[in-house]
Amino acid sequence: MFADLVGSTTLLEEQGPEAFSDLLRVYHSLCTEATRAQGGTVANYLGDGVISYFGYPRGTEDDPLRAVEAAWAIVQNLKQMSSKSGGCALAARIGIATGRVIIHQKPGDHYGENVVGACLNKAARLQALALENSANVCAATRKLVGKAFEFEDLGQQSLKGFERQEAVYRIKPRRRKGLSRFEALRGERRTPLVGRAEELTLLRKMMAQASDGSGGAAVLVGEPGIGKSRLIDALRHNEAQESVRYLSLQCSPIHQFSSLHPVKDYLDWISGVNADDPPETRRDKLRRLFQSAWQANEEQTAVLMDVVASSGPAQEANADIGILLKRRMAFQILSRKVFSTAMPGRPLFLVFEDVHWIDPTSAEFLENLVRNAPDHAAVVLATTRPEGPFADRLNALGEVVRLDRLSDAEAVELARAAGRTSGLDSKTLQAIVEKSDGVPLFLEEYALMLAESFGTRQATGATEQRSIPLTLGGLVQNKLDRLNPHAQKVARIGAAIGRVFDLQLVRKLSDLGKDAFDKALDALEAADIAHRDADMGSRRAASFKHALVQDAVHASLSTAERRRLHGTVADAMLSEEDGRRIAAEVLSKHLLEAGRHAESAEWRLVAAMAAAGEGSAAEALAHITQGLAAIEPLPEGPERDRLELRLRAIEGPTLMVTRGPGSPAFGAAQARALTLLRGQDNPDNLVPVIYNAALHAWACGRLADADATTDEIFDILEAEPSDGAFLAAHTMRGLVAWHRGDNAAAFAHLSATVDRYDPELHRDFYTRFLKEFGVFGSFYLGLTHTVMGETEAGARLARSALEIAKLVKRPHAYGFGLLANFVTAILRGDVPTAARYSEEGLEFAGRQGFPEMAAMSLVCQGWVKVRRGEAEAGIRQMEEGAGLWEMTGFENWQAFFATLLSDAYVTVGRLDDAGVLLDRHDERVARFGEAQFEPPLARSRAMLLSARGDTEGAARSLRVAQECARRHKAMLWAGG
Repeated sequence: MFADLVGSTTLLEEQGPEAFSDLLRVYHSLCTEATRAQGGTVANYLGDGVISYFGYPRGTEDDPLRAVEAAWAIVQNLKQMSSKSGGCALAARIGIATGRVIIHQKPGDHYGENVVGACLNKAARLQALALENSANVCAATRKLVGKAFEFEDLGQQSLKGFERQEAVYRIKPRRRKGLSRFEALRGERRTPLVGRAEELTLLRKMMAQASDGSGGAAVLVGEPGIGKSRLIDALRHNEAQESVRYLSLQCSPIHQFSSLHPVKDYLDWISGVNADDPPETRRDKLRRLFQSAWQANEEQTAVLMDVVASSGPAQEANADIGILLKRRMAFQILSRKVFSTAMPGRPLFLVFEDVHWIDPTSAEFLENLVRNAPDHAAVVLATTRPEGPFADRLNALGEVVRLDRLSDAEAVELARAAGRTSGLDSKTLQAIVEKSDGVPLFLEEYALMLAESFGTRQATGATEQRSIPLTLGGLVQNKLDRLNPHAQKVARIGAAIGRVFDLQLVRKLSDLGKDAFDKALDALEAADIAHRDADMGSRRAASFKHALVQDAVHASLSTAERRRLHGTVADAMLSEEDGRRIAAEVLSKHLLEAGRHAESAEWRLVAAMAAAGEGSAAEALAHITQGLAAIEPLPEGPERDRLELRLRAIEGPTLMVTRGPGSPAFGAAQARALTLLRGQDNPDNLVPVIYNAALHAWACGRLADADATTDEIFDILEAEPSDGAFLAAHTMRGLVAWHRGDNAAAFAHLSATVDRYDPELHRDFYTRFLKEFGVFGSFYLGLTHTVMGETEAGARLARSALEIAKLVKRPHAYGFGLLANFVTAILRGDVPTAARYSEEGLEFAGRQGFPEMAAMSLVCQGWVKVRRGEAEAGIRQMEEGAGLWEMTGFENWQAFFATLLSDAYVTVGRLDDAGVLLDRHDERVARFGEAQFEPPLARSRAMLLSARGDTEGAARSLRVAQECARRHKAMLWAGG
């Protein structure tokens, strides 16, 4: 199929390059979605043209019809968009030809770009003959499509490059509407929508408002089987909604902790990714979608690839961009893309289904869409059960629409419609109503079963009525019992796999021949248990009618059979030899159901590491929690300890990133990991775990504990010298010494770190320690020089810290490089430098999501304001920063912030506030041993006493400050 944009040159001249680029992106998107919706492959984007194949890489019996369906969708969508937008009109000429071609598939070619065949040229010539917003087809295509469409016979036409004239046909409006996926799944069994008039009216009103340009968001809330999807289906198939563009993102119970699963699933579909594509092929296809169809620039493409197609530690986007900022940027790009085709007159209806199963990152993206919906011609609709991540804050998803159970009268109406017969007497209907308790899914199933029973009794003359099962499980079991053994077997294997199950995998596990397998599927469809409906790229799939039906079939398995089936599924997934991607989370669940706890935990670890590599800390923690739960039943011993240790090794750093180094959870994880490590005969990664344990103690102000823990690293360094142990030991000892006021020791140890550090040689240490030793060592050595009175040397080392951070390109390190410069500037009283770097630091920390850096930047910004005469505003900012710092769990540095704030209080006459603050932090310094700040606290006390008129007390405090400073070699504070 060739689809060419009409008048592209004129459009470029009229609209200008930027606006034309936006129009081209919309056009490419329409063509891509129409092609993919029919199972086609977009082979190439040729400027203003799109080439698509139907029947490659996998052929079906109705590929010509699929091509015509896609062409018709493109033409109709363009017409609707142009008539409704009131702006620039887009039109296409389309040509479709059917025939044999040879595709020379080279490495990296996933779309058949290198193709030879007459039908390719014929499609191009047919496209050239087409009128605006019309599609021409060849005789072979016309014959194979049959009566699904009407065609206008254009007679014999001369096509350039073809000796003989060819019969050409133009597609006319189709005779009948095709079936949607929901219709195909339910077939003729769709029942009327009963008891939802109020809810349907509300949603139609929202769609009408969106059509006028004022979008919105809502969430449908109801128990399983209450009819959430049925209501959406009714809204979609309302004739008044024909101009609406529909997009659905589906959450999954087996991917609750797979970052952005519904988004990635949709992107895989639209870009033509197959289930058996290896990771690099998937990345190639996604990159092509972003660059060719979406026309994303290089930076946008790199950000999207890192977020939705990460290949691990290697990142495509600028490494200065932290993962949180990168994710926000990706959300902005995706949101713009989602809303780009929404316009007045042709609104977007975006559905996020089953968000009770949503992963944390997708939840964040959904909230982003909800916030932006009012500014676009779009309605964002979520569906959820009462439980789930939004249970306590449904309003975050927009207007809450609750679906209640049906009344008795409504239940009778639905039962009559579902039963399709007037033969159900009032007694039978009353029994249905009582058993179903107003839940539509149960009503339908009970009514269908009893209607079938009634028909059987009429045919056989039997008088006994079948008893009604008490539960949906009983209903499903009733259906299963009446199926042949092959159909039962297929249903149970499918239920073990999931609501959607790969037919190739099920057939392999069932050991059935093709005819027997197909007949089994026919039986499941006839019983309305499962339907062939899903496309997994090169693999066909089927799905159960409802998640509850799958649950009921699964529950019918005995414990032994369930374990056996899940184990068989897991083994089949592991034995795939065709490069198929293994979903670690899914595999882990199968292994857990099979009772293979250790293997399940291993794959949870794989999933956690993948999530951590993508920067999805919440998902990584969820996987670790699941992994730790999986090993609980294992017997105690070395094997279990080693597995737990590997899980804890990911848990600790992830907790530090998400909750801060002072977090009790981080401390508990590190303590447990340390206990496990010490029990190992040949422990690996002992130094990073000890270092992080010491870091937690240091952040919590337990300097003596941190020092004692650091002794263990020095012991390891002495026994087995290594750069990692050297840098960890000397950096931590230097940090502790500095806060204790032992500046001579701090100088010695931090100098050792700075002298040994090599940014090229030691770059990878960050992944093990989450600390860039060169940056942190230079930062604290600069602080040491500064408090010792060598302010120029301190400023030079602070600049060096920032240069190293720029070189290694790690956002966290860059933030500390900024922090080094403005903290040393505060100490030496350099207002302009402090202002410059703290301003950048505040903006950088906000974008990257680094709370401790934001807190210290706020304190510095407030200090700058006070020094510039804006005392009240400066005090408010310092108070905010100090409070935020305390919330991160850091105990260190609070006394220093208190000295800055106390001096500001004195400046504005808040002497009592200054006194309370100094009293609290004098006690704090004594308790934690953070003696570095004893001199500035004493100097601030002297300033307060002087303001109160106590000259003698002020002089006494100043002498205390000077004596303490000389003792600490902190000459910065030894002056008069």
